[in-house]
Parts: sequence; structure tokens; C-alpha cells
Amino acid sequence: MGSHQFVAAMSMGTVFLFSGTVFGWGAMLSMLEQENFFSNLCAGSGEELPCKAQVAELNNAFTIASTAVSLVAFAAGWLVDNAGPTKSVIVAGILNFIGYIGIALSMSNEALFTPALTAAAVGGSLTMFIGYQVPFLIPSKFALLIAINSCLFDAGTLNFPILKVLYSAGLGFSTLFWLYAVIACIMFPLFALAWSQNEAEMKQIMASAGGDDDSTPTDALTSKPLGQQMKTFEFLCIFIYSIVQVPRSNLYMGTVPLVNGKIAEATGADATMVNTLTEFIIPFGFLAVPPIEMSIHKMGIINTVQLTTLIGVIYNAIQLIPSLGFQLVGTVVFAIWRAFLFSIISAYNGDTFGVKTMGRIMGIGFFASGVANIFLGPVVSASVDLGSFTPMLVGFLLVCLPLPPLFFCLQKKQVGAESAREPLQSRGPSMQRARSLRLAMASRGGSLALLRARSIDAAQQENATQELRMA
Repeated sequence: MGSHQFVAAMSMGTVFLFSGTVFGWGAMLSMLEQENFFSNLCAGSGEELPCKAQVAELNNAFTIASTAVSLVAFAAGWLVDNAGPTKSVIVAGILNFIGYIGIALSMSNEALFTPALTAAAVGGSLTMFIGYQVPFLIPSKFALLIAINSCLFDAGTLNFPILKVLYSAGLGFSTLFWLYAVIACIMFPLFALAWSQNEAEMKQIMASAGGDDDSTPTDALTSKPLGQQMKTFEFLCIFIYSIVQVPRSNLYMGTVPLVNGKIAEATGADATMVNTLTEFIIPFGFLAVPPIEMSIHKMGIINTVQLTTLIGVIYNAIQLIPSLGFQLVGTVVFAIWRAFLFSIISAYNGDTFGVKTMGRIMGIGFFASGVANIFLGPVVSASVDLGSFTPMLVGFLLVCLPLPPLFFCLQKKQVGAESAREPLQSRGPSMQRARSLRLAMASRGGSLALLRARSIDAAQQENATQELRMA
């Protein structure tokens, strides 16, 4: 196994095991309730366990942990961009190790639980950011690896349910999380080793920032500092897209049981089975990786952004249909959309802004999305008080409508920028071919990373042809 394959394999394994694990909260909550965590808060309430105060304290721990992920997003991106992936892996490993040991020890000291869960959540977020560096090492698999990294975050929410199965089979709560800490002790050192074998190459890639080869224009955004990148129309587009679409994703996951409950109430059906299946379906969005990769390669990044918006409109519209059967179809569409969403945001940022600043660009987007999430609470509360979620669903459907024109303008801008470059006749044959390919890619939505990958493939094919002729 080569060094690239080694780091890719370790990245996928570590991202799956640790990046999104904390967000499989439902299964963890069930185990905590069975272990009577924070049951002392029920004293004198006269309520059966779990009481309201107990459940509120447990959910408060998750709220703090999930909020911390958004708050540290920029810091996580900054660390990856500036300290490099190897050192970042070590920090992520320490956070995860401390987090899962803390959860194991919280059986005897409940005060440890919330900070331990938060450490694991932050360590998981940092692990995901590190995973986004791997595709730059293997440009021919850029779209595939970006999609896999994004989807493995959601797939990781299955880890706590898997632990719950083992817990139900008789394995102790503390034992489970001691074992998880041991897994962290194995995975993160191997991940750090894998990155150490590729660190020199990554530094070269970051130093060139995509501006050293003939296939990349010298004025590409990848060669500009973060401050200048943030002043561009390209940044504005993805920033708006993130603060609209990421909260929509969170809104669905937080309110789908409530929406289904209202439909069940109106139709006289039972939403229990549908809600259970919904929780099971969403993590399997990773099955959408092949169509995501194909879309990015065949249609380009911006056209895939447009496709993602369309899929998001479809799942949202399905929620307006008063049928629980249709809601399962909507959940499948949502799982596909969520996989497309995080994959295309990552692919756009990596391709447009480059490896030197991708971590910070992603961090800014996730931080802003986290701030936008704050406004979801009052919206949901108002819908509950109103007794109907229809106005909320229609509102979040309408908010998507400006997005396609926004990216249409961006696509026109990119095509215009390519057309305005030096005339073809002023360049040599190789430069002409590179520019023609750039223009074709821009007209389909652009992709510098895919362009570089295709340039590499073309060069390899040309070398092979020459070798055959010489033979």
C-alpha cells in the first residue's frame, strides 16, 4: 500500500469512527437514561424516571457539545491550515481520547460528562477538517474523496446506536467507552503516521497553491490570501449558500418527528414506525457518493450546486404532502440531498479557494451556519404554538429560490473571465489546450481540481502513447 492509499484509508476510518459520532445522540440518551445519569435532579419532583429536569440536563450536555462544534469551526480550520495535518491529527486524537475516557469515568463523577462529550465533539469536528486535506494529495480522486469524507460524518452517527446494541447485549457503559478510547489510541497514531509520510508533499502543494502549473491561471483565487478571497463574489455565493442550506438541513433533522406527528394527528395514523425508519435512513446518505462524484465530474461543480438546490426543494415540497408514506420518500430524498450538500460545499471550497485556506473558509461557513441555527429555535416554537408547520416549511422552501440565479451569475462570471484571458493564438499548443479545457470546464460549472486531474490523466496517456511509438 502506497503512502497516498495509506493516508486515504486511515482518513476514512478515523472520520467514520470519530467525526460525527456524538451526533448519534438518541442512542446515547437512551443509555444515559438507563444508567440514571443526573437522576438526583428528580428528587422531590414526584415524577417517574427519567424526569423532565433529568432529560433537560442530558439534552443540555448535547446542546453545549454541538454548539461548541460550530463555535470552534474557524479555529479548527485555522489549525489545519497553519499547523498542518500531522500536528492537527495529534490534537484531534488527544481531544477524542480525553473525551471518551471522560465519558467512561463519568459513571462515578457525572460532572465530567458534559466537558467530556464536548471534547469528543470538538475532536471529531477537527478530524473531519483534516479529512478534507486528503483529496489534494490525489487529484484524480478529488471529487470522490471529498464526497466520502462529507458522507462519513453522517455515517458516523451510527456508532452510538451500534454501541447501544452492545450495551443492550450486556456490555457495561464504562467498558464500552474505555474500549472506544482504546480504538482512538490505535487509530489516531496510525493516522498521524500516515500523514507524516505525506507531509512534505502537502507542504509543496500548499506552497504552490495551484498556481505553478500551465493548467492553472496565475490570477486564480487559490493563489490569493484569505482576506482577498473573502472579498470575492465566489466567497459571497458559497457563504450565502451555507447559511441558508446548512440550517435547513438541521431544521429537518430537528423537526421531522414533529412534522410527522402533525400529519399522523390529521390522518389518524401512527408516526412511530415512520420516525424510527427516518432515524435509520438518514445516516445511509453515504450511498449517494457515486452519483455525487459522477455529477461533479460530468456536470461541473456549479451545476452540481444547482442540482443540490433542486433536490433540496423536492424534499421540502414532499413534507407539505399530508401522507406518512410520502414522508419516507422525503426522508430518502433528504438523505441524498444532505450528502450532496456537504459534499458540494466542500468540493466548491477546496476547488475555488485551494488547500492553503480551505480549512478557514470551511470554518467561517460552518461558524456562520451555527449562528444562523440560533434563529431556528424561535421559528420552531412559533410553529408549535400555531399548531401548524406549513408556514415554516413554505418559508424555508421560498428562501432557496434566490440561490439558482445567484450561482447562474457566478457561472457567467467565470465563463466571462476565461474568455477575457489572452487570445489562444498568442500561446503555444500546450497552453492553448490548457486554456480550452479551462473554458470548457468553466462553462459547465468550473473545477480547477478536476482540471488538474484531467491534465494529469492526459499527460499520462500522451507519455504512454509516445512510449509505444518508441517501442
